[in-house]
Amino acid sequence: MTMPVSTAGLENLWKRVGAILETDAPLPSRIAEAALAATGARHAALYLRDRDAWVRAGERLAGEPDGSPIPDPLPEGIFVRDGDLWLPLSAEGETHGMLRLLGVDEAPESSNALAFLFGALVGAHRLARQVRDAEFELKARLLELESLYDLGLSLGGQLDLSALADEVLFRSISLTDAGKGTLVLVEPSGAVLLERSVGGDVFAARDVKGWSLPEGGVINNDASGTPTAGLALASCQKCLAVAISVPGRQLGVLAVADKESRDGRVLDFSATDARLLSLFANQAAAAIDTARLHRDAIEKERIERELELAAAIQRQILPRDLPEVPGLEIAAKNVPTRQVGGDYYDLFPLSRGRLGFVVADVSGKGVPAALLVSTVHAAVHLQIDEAPTIADLVGRIDRHLQRYAATRKFLTCFFGVIEPDTGTLRYVSAGHNPALLRRRSGALDQLGATGVPLGMFPKASWKELETRLEPGDLLCVYTDGVTEALDANDQEFGLERLSKIVGAEAPPVQLCREVFAAVDAFAAGVPQYDDQTLLLVRRKE
Repeated sequence: MTMPVSTAGLENLWKRVGAILETDAPLPSRIAEAALAATGARHAALYLRDRDAWVRAGERLAGEPDGSPIPDPLPEGIFVRDGDLWLPLSAEGETHGMLRLLGVDEAPESSNALAFLFGALVGAHRLARQVRDAEFELKARLLELESLYDLGLSLGGQLDLSALADEVLFRSISLTDAGKGTLVLVEPSGAVLLERSVGGDVFAARDVKGWSLPEGGVINNDASGTPTAGLALASCQKCLAVAISVPGRQLGVLAVADKESRDGRVLDFSATDARLLSLFANQAAAAIDTARLHRDAIEKERIERELELAAAIQRQILPRDLPEVPGLEIAAKNVPTRQVGGDYYDLFPLSRGRLGFVVADVSGKGVPAALLVSTVHAAVHLQIDEAPTIADLVGRIDRHLQRYAATRKFLTCFFGVIEPDTGTLRYVSAGHNPALLRRRSGALDQLGATGVPLGMFPKASWKELETRLEPGDLLCVYTDGVTEALDANDQEFGLERLSKIVGAEAPPVQLCREVFAAVDAFAAGVPQYDDQTLLLVRRKE
């Protein structure tokens, strides 16, 4: 039942309502005051919908009952309950609020109009607030994008990994208003590459091996009692952690903690903070990966320069030209498996027309082997004029290596001296491959080891043996890189193939070319895995 109102009374009522609604007071206060003026109620209370809940708008009035007064379920339309009038405030088919008028037992004739008017005002107010919120959110996103763009430009120009890590950490703390932060980068193997902290550690770098962070990061606003994705947190109250990653590989973890406020409180990290830090981490990851690749390229270039220098030194160690010795034909070649290798050969013209020579094979390859080769070269040249016999010379070299060699490696060697006039060959084979002695008659002798490799056992000894090269005989000394060269089926080139080639009647220079050509053809593109050295000496007829 509604209370009738005269036409003049309605006009006067709407003037009063309109005047109240046009004031500068907050909208809930204006609606409540206008409703009181229009209905004569003792009190008015406005409740607005906030998602699935109802929230009291404005200050609570004296005499207003306690508790949540919204009926559940909510009746449709205007209704009276417990001596109070309820007006649903609706617009565009949606109820935005409820107006409660205390002490009104009957709905006045203006109730529908008031409900429509107040509903339109609340709907328009809510729409305006949504527009303002959307504009604010849009401006905030634009500022975020501008900030991230500026940060990306700043990071992109930094190629020093250490300086870049510092900048990433400081900017992430500034971006989130955090009090502390930790950045840990890892190698592909999982080893820690770099660790930085500002304001204190958020987590320990040792924990990164087992870390697992989902996309978008992890917010932990109760960090004192809960681990964050496998990271044991240090002394902090609240934490936000994101992964530093590029496609296919995780580079590390970036974590900030204890978001600061102006009044000194520690604030919760929000989803916006996580989104910002995650976007920044994506930019940082690209810059870090670029800096890491740049560092690796510089390191590779440095190693290549060192290898080239070592190769140049080794080229100085190996004979540039073979000596011309009357009565002998000589050919030799060395092919290292890398820029520098572990094979060594040398020839020494001695008194009375004699020729001394050595072929050595150091265990291993690369720079460490090349260092030992240079040590052997120096030892041979220092001791060769002092040693009365080859065995004594080999013993002196061994003691020198045991005492001064920087690397714990050993080497095999074949050391010999030939007298061209008589064809006498005295030699020591320290664990070396058996040298081949191809007789003019076609017979093939093998000169086996006469002792252990050098640098292996203290106080070792070697036996010096003697044989004779007849005119036309050919001596072949080689390293195992020749005979153990592999083909695509993992078959070795072998001593038999080498023996067949050097058994032919041809000058040593031609035989040397044929041996290496045969090894290359046998391997047929299989990468060389060991250094190859060949020395051929033939006594002229």
